Amino acid sequence: MRILYHHRTLGDGAEGIHIREMVAAFRDLGHEVRVVALVGEPALSVPEQTAARPRQRWSVFSRWLPGGAYEIAELGYNVVGKRAIARAIGEFRPDLIYDRYNSYSTAAVDVGNKTGIPVFLEVNAPVAYERTEYERRPLRFSRLATRIERRVFNAADHVFAVSTPLKEFLVSQRGVLDSRVTIVPNGANSIQFSPAQSVGPVRRELGIEAKKVIGFAGILRPWHGLDLLLDAFCSVLSHHPQTHLLIVGDGVIESALKQKAKDMGVLHSVTFTGRVPHERMNDYIAAMDIAVSPQATFYASPMKILEYMAMGIVTVAPDMPNIRDIVCNGENGVLFEAGDASSLASQLRKLLDSPAHARELADRGRRAVETDRNWTSIAQLIVQVANDMPRTSSG
Repeated sequence: MRILYHHRTLGDGAEGIHIREMVAAFRDLGHEVRVVALVGEPALSVPEQTAARPRQRWSVFSRWLPGGAYEIAELGYNVVGKRAIARAIGEFRPDLIYDRYNSYSTAAVDVGNKTGIPVFLEVNAPVAYERTEYERRPLRFSRLATRIERRVFNAADHVFAVSTPLKEFLVSQRGVLDSRVTIVPNGANSIQFSPAQSVGPVRRELGIEAKKVIGFAGILRPWHGLDLLLDAFCSVLSHHPQTHLLIVGDGVIESALKQKAKDMGVLHSVTFTGRVPHERMNDYIAAMDIAVSPQATFYASPMKILEYMAMGIVTVAPDMPNIRDIVCNGENGVLFEAGDASSLASQLRKLLDSPAHARELADRGRRAVETDRNWTSIAQLIVQVANDMPRTSSG
């Protein structure tokens, strides 16, 4: 199969990882893939300083524009995007257009519908809702964004949603037929994230070799629940004084978290690593005994959870429908009552008190990624949906 992969992102952070892994998985299965994007194709083989240049240009451009003008530029991209996709179709003659949805992005479905090439839409979030509720630069034209979102979702031949609640949102709030949406939670690279990684170097570097380490990895954002984790850790520390909290990553709330830890009198038992390149993230996760994802949006499929599990680290996460898509409580991980620091602390203490049980859960989590929640399995499912669809001419 020839797959034209389109996205309108900066190709960094979690989105860049997702794009890179999906493209690689399609290719590993023997399919040809061409990427159409403003910033080119994310690739580990490209030096970071080189790969970052297009992202930096577009990032500077986006910051310079005021909110309304930025959204007009997003709409204007569709002119550029449609030309680029049409040109790629003429050269590549794809069997399928695979589009990672972004706000106002109509280019893929417009060209796909015109040429008769099936369009698969990957939806990682209800973007119009997300940019209204969570982003520092909220949408100025939220009603227009919602209308366009509804049109795009219904124009695609099939939609892949990363969680059960997200599918429910698309069906109830965007009018997509239930039969046209498949739930495909995220995955992890089970080769890059492997229990074979040594825990020694990072523990030695950080001076926490003799500690039981509870960890978090990710961008430090308000909605990731790090306040909740600090509250729970403070309770755990009073019962297990040899416990250490490892927070891997940086973000807008890092200074506030450090101040909170200082005010609570636990800063000596907390390490903030700052930004860590994704290719080194496995080393830092390997230094953890217990990995935590303290909070998530209702629709997300957090890749950090899958990466924890792939590393064979027992994982603790909030009991939410989207999290239950990837973690089965007491089987391959542990769930706590969402938003409840005492519930999180209780689950952490139980795992610290029962290391054999924690090890068993960790092993099962690893097997879940190896057999199901890896990028190759995800790509196979998408290809199967494509193969099951009636064939149409690619024009």
